[in-house]
Amino acid sequence: MAGWGEKFNKVTLSAISKGKEVAGITKLNMEISSLNQDLKEAQAQIGAYVMEQGVFEEDETIAQLCEKARKVQADIAADQEKLKALKNVQICPACGAEVPRTSKFCNKCGAPIIQSVPVPAAEEESQTFCAECGAPLEKGAAFCANCGARQASEENNPSEAAQESGEAAQQEQEMQE
Repeated sequence: MAGWGEKFNKVTLSAISKGKEVAGITKLNMEISSLNQDLKEAQAQIGAYVMEQGVFEEDETIAQLCEKARKVQADIAADQEKLKALKNVQICPACGAEVPRTSKFCNKCGAPIIQSVPVPAAEEESQTFCAECGAPLEKGAAFCANCGARQASEENNPSEAAQESGEAAQQEQEMQE
């Protein structure tokens, strides 16, 4: 029996030793990973400083990398504008929150929102406006999205009203025949 106990003790000591070794390796790997992340952050800060300050731009490689970074920044900005257009939002100049393009004030901080979306010329001609508050209306809107006032189709778009009345007259004639 004593032989079996000694073997058990050796196996246990070996397992403990291996466990300590694995723990030490894991700890060093985590430290190396953390240091690599710190190095990448420092390199990114150096790169940002070099690009912002125009340092070493006489070096052709740095000049090319800076130009590539500027193009990527421009692409990001263009994609962000497309995203805002798709989401129909704009950014509050005071707090940076996304607010609907039709908002006059930020719903987060209350700051006034400057309307920056120009209406294309083609839309200006056919654009209708609320009789109550003067806000632009979506085509065929029965109510104003700004003040909630009911909209009369003849007031807001006479050509549509005339077309509708013409269609109604045509249907009436067809029914009489």
